[in-house]
Amino acid sequence: MPILVARFQSAEEFLDRYLEDLPDGGLFQPTRRAIEVGEAVLLDIRMPLLKDGMLVRGTVSWRQRGKRGTGQRAGLGIAIANSESSKRDHLLALCRGELGPEEAQRKHRRLPVAIPVQWRIPNEIRSHASSLDDIGTGGVFIRTTTPPSQGSPLVLEFASPGRVGAQSIEGRVAWSSSKPGAEGVGVEFRCRDIGGMRRLRELIRRIENSAEAQV
Repeated sequence: MPILVARFQSAEEFLDRYLEDLPDGGLFQPTRRAIEVGEAVLLDIRMPLLKDGMLVRGTVSWRQRGKRGTGQRAGLGIAIANSESSKRDHLLALCRGELGPEEAQRKHRRLPVAIPVQWRIPNEIRSHASSLDDIGTGGVFIRTTTPPSQGSPLVLEFASPGRVGAQSIEGRVAWSSSKPGAEGVGVEFRCRDIGGMRRLRELIRRIENSAEAQV
């Protein structure tokens, strides 16, 4: 999936490039990259208000040619995916000045993924097959319609793309979502030592490197 770096110098620029006419909102991305309409992309959104940036899934809705005479910039209209509505709402609230200092920054940068995962509660034999929706050094979001209760300890087993063996990681259910189409749980990683955190970061690095970066 192509990654496009979307840089905004200010909140005003973000709001100016926001596309309200698309069903779930969108952004105009200045670029001359030859990406076809309908192709899925990943927007790496960066602005002074975001400490670590934010990764948002989208689809190319339309293309625009540049015109020197009128000052029209070449670029793409990126429709934000329906599954990214919480990120969209966070960005809009942030740029409109509706968030307090503590709410404004997300603690961990999350990479959208679609990776199979097996999860279980410790000391239980039964495991559940689901998929990871995003991942960061702080935790993951697991898609599931049968979520464990908040606070439950979990053991996750998944592998980075191209790797045969799965890695086992411990975590705790921090929150859950019952929103139709976005059911699942947010899991906070619980690494026991520095070595565990190092292995986790290496796993995430491999996942990031598996994506095709296009600036």
